[in-house]
Amino acid sequence: MNELLTAADFMNYEYCPRIVYFIHVLKQPQTKSPKQNKGLEKEALFKRETNRTKIIKKGPVLEKKYNVLLEYNGFITKVDCIAFNKEQGEAYPIQLKYSFKPKCIYLTQKVQLMLESYLIENVLKYKVPYGYIKYVKSNVIEKVYIGDNSLLFERAALIRDIIGKESFPNATEYKKRCVDCCYRRMCNG
Repeated sequence: MNELLTAADFMNYEYCPRIVYFIHVLKQPQTKSPKQNKGLEKEALFKRETNRTKIIKKGPVLEKKYNVLLEYNGFITKVDCIAFNKEQGEAYPIQLKYSFKPKCIYLTQKVQLMLESYLIENVLKYKVPYGYIKYVKSNVIEKVYIGDNSLLFERAALIRDIIGKESFPNATEYKKRCVDCCYRRMCNG
């Protein structure tokens, strides 16, 4: 299998592994929910109205690049924003989420940051100790430590297994996720 895995693939897998099956095996396009569309609108508005200089308030002035497309070793993603601390040889991916800050960081978001950090380290050659998530509705920015990337490679193997073997995976254990899923009628639970 030579298909590149995206951040969306990892997030979809964490949300419900069957989404990966519907997209890659059955070639069924994923439609956006009203909540996702609203988030995309807010992200576009945010990018137009600000240069995001107020996202990271402490420390040195950081150079930022937006919508950076990175590809390496079978992975590809577009990073919303990368802040570079060239003096320290570090970079920090920044995600924008149109939601309130949750009680804890969702695994979907953490895996997305892991993928972004892995690509930044291998393509741009900067160390990535942590990233940031900006929660628009609560106007909070959360610093997220990346740590070990082993979860990223474990998930990549599981995703590639679904695609390569065309095996229908178990659904998510969280049935609330099925309510606004575009595949719910095909899934039967």
